Amino acid sequence: MKDRIQRILDDKKLTPSRFADEVGLNRPAVSHILNGRNNPGLEALQRILARFPDINAAWLISGTGSMYNSKQSDAQIPFVFDESSEFPDQAQEKSEYLRENALKPSENASKNVDNQSFKVKIQTSIHVKKIAVFYSDNTYEEFIPAEKD
Repeated sequence: MKDRIQRILDDKKLTPSRFADEVGLNRPAVSHILNGRNNPGLEALQRILARFPDINAAWLISGTGSMYNSKQSDAQIPFVFDESSEFPDQAQEKSEYLRENALKPSENASKNVDNQSFKVKIQTSIHVKKIAVFYSDNTYEEFIPAEKD
């Protein structure tokens, strides 16, 4: 992650001190992140993404996708940790849509199958693996459900 943050500094032509001031982090914390001594916490990531909304959160956190958001996705996807999200009902609508349509075969798939027999494995239940609670002092707790026999 330090390499991605360094890339933001290079791309935005910022010094580590100027970056720390703009993002609202203290300078030693930024120095420790860039030297690989510490990883940024959730609050630091939120501050970076709030200050640079054009940066792709998935890229910053995991390195997937492109560095910058596309113009189209900015308008449609609220930030996952934003408590004042303008679209709270869309996540549920999307998950219901995916659940309903996940079991429907596509038209092309049914045309190509003809009379061949095949087995479809459908996952009928989804289980919680872990719940993490992050606190404002950058600590967290993990809750793991007990295994059922």
